[in-house]
Amino acid sequence: MGGMRGHPTLVTVAATAALLACASCSGTSEPAPGAHQSSAATTPTTTAPAGPLTLTRGPGFDRTGAFTPLMTCDDPGDHSPGLNFANVPPGTRELALTMVDLDVHKIHWLQLGIRPSAHGITAHQLLPGAREALNDFGEATYDGPCPPHGSTHRYQLTLYALHAPMPASFDGSTPPAKTLEEIKRRAFASAVLVAPYTRR
Repeated sequence: MGGMRGHPTLVTVAATAALLACASCSGTSEPAPGAHQSSAATTPTTTAPAGPLTLTRGPGFDRTGAFTPLMTCDDPGDHSPGLNFANVPPGTRELALTMVDLDVHKIHWLQLGIRPSAHGITAHQLLPGAREALNDFGEATYDGPCPPHGSTHRYQLTLYALHAPMPASFDGSTPPAKTLEEIKRRAFASAVLVAPYTRR
């Protein structure tokens, strides 16, 4: 899920040019969020992250950070949102993603088997190897925000780094609370974002 500032003086032009030249020598690049990776879901990360595990908004949210209607029950598609991951910690064997309505404590989404090399997920797509488990609406899929008309609910999306992959037995028939409990038991790092949705 800043611009350059300042105006260099004549004294610092040469130093700035040297720094820019040096920066071009070390150019590291990362694939765009949602890009397909070749690593298996069980391959642990080996590069030290720059900071704590991070989850940020991708497509599917407006400028205020709220869900757009396309990602909710107000649209026939009810698409899942795009999300960006960063700083997956070393030792992660698998990532898991959850979405819970904080106002009524309903589990809307449980996604397992996300490879630790992933930089995010594309809206309305499932990465190779990932799977969706049963939610509180009786479906093994994403069910978007759907508060009563005229009300606003808050939805917590959480990305978990797991020290061990979730067993294949956690699937479309496992009670959602049990799946969420097991995700938390295996997690050693997590990142959270909360997005509201107001239903007209």
